[in-house]
Amino acid sequence: MYKVNVSVPAVITNVGPGYDVLGLALNLRNTIEMSLNPSDRLTVQVRGEGKGRLPEDYYNPVMTAAIALFQQLEQAPVGLNVVCTNHIPLDVGLSARVAMIVGGLVGANNLLGSPYRREDLIGLATEICGQPEAVVTAMRGGLGICASDAEGIFYRALEIAPLRVVVALPNLRDYEPRLRDDLPPQVPMSDAVHNVGHAALLIEALRSTDFKLLRYALRDELHEPYRTVYIPGYEAVVDAAHEAGAIGVVLCGAGPAMLAFATYNHAQIESAMQGAFRAVGVEARTWALSVDSQGVVISVVQ
Repeated sequence: MYKVNVSVPAVITNVGPGYDVLGLALNLRNTIEMSLNPSDRLTVQVRGEGKGRLPEDYYNPVMTAAIALFQQLEQAPVGLNVVCTNHIPLDVGLSARVAMIVGGLVGANNLLGSPYRREDLIGLATEICGQPEAVVTAMRGGLGICASDAEGIFYRALEIAPLRVVVALPNLRDYEPRLRDDLPPQVPMSDAVHNVGHAALLIEALRSTDFKLLRYALRDELHEPYRTVYIPGYEAVVDAAHEAGAIGVVLCGAGPAMLAFATYNHAQIESAMQGAFRAVGVEARTWALSVDSQGVVISVVQ
């Protein structure tokens, strides 16, 4: 039996001022196992995060991506077994669905002898999910920088110094502002200029490990002010993280997960953020994670 395992990291997009431009890969991973079988049956299993929510059929994001690739090439295996082992929470700002789409494409491409290059897969994944900065970062790891226009997608993946962060995920069943219509269609020129400058400084701060600059560069005016109001106790959680030693705190994508940059006291920061959420009646899960520098990892069993 031919089997391929594809491991894909979580990605937080925006990273403060880098709205729709920056992505940061974290060492929290989904693994997709694809294997050929001699029958004409498709089986899909979901384990871990998303179990009971994600479909176990052709409509699973992994299979949606795989089928898109099969259709592009006008070929497909006769029978396929897919097992999704998910460690990335679903729909909370950690790009879990992007990870599944990337994993599905990479796995399907490998099963067919790898006819597509990584750049081709980045383009196809972007067509499916519309988030090039998340796709690029998931595929290549590190700090992803992405821009797109009528000529295509332009990107770089920067390797940054080893760094650990804390992710706090409040349990908010009614948190819904994940769509773009939760943001104003127009913003003041001063806010746009603010974010351009801060995003540029943020890239330099992460590249050079200038943590004093990082604290300043994380400030955003384009999306966080409109989204954090839906997170109970947000300011108190940020203050608690700072008091415990965090350099700065940003929203993960559109939230509600939050990320704290820190060089020490990670366990104390986790506890402080949980405590601040608990003070407003919200339970939260936390992780201390390293920044991922590998991106997609593939292993094959013949």
